[in-house]
Amino acid sequence: MSDWSTIVVIAIAILGHHFLSTRASVYWGAIVPTAFLSYCGWRLFTNHQILMDHPIKAPLAILFVLSIFIVDWGTGRDSHKKKQQNELNKMKTQDI
Repeated sequence: MSDWSTIVVIAIAILGHHFLSTRASVYWGAIVPTAFLSYCGWRLFTNHQILMDHPIKAPLAILFVLSIFIVDWGTGRDSHKKKQQNELNKMKTQDI
């Protein structure tokens, strides 16, 4: 895969993950991290080794990317809760 197509795939994954994290159900945000873990596990535990010069770099890179996904998931959930609270406040002010 060329460099540009890799960047596009990563950008789509991050944007899609952020979109799914802001949905009403908590579980939608778990799709991308689960798919990422499954893919990396398949790459690591089969003969399709990730090319890194030190054996600890691949698991650390996976944990780093996974932590980014989890932080983004939390940010999306906070955004959803804030949006929901704003809607409730609007409804309360219209009732008065």
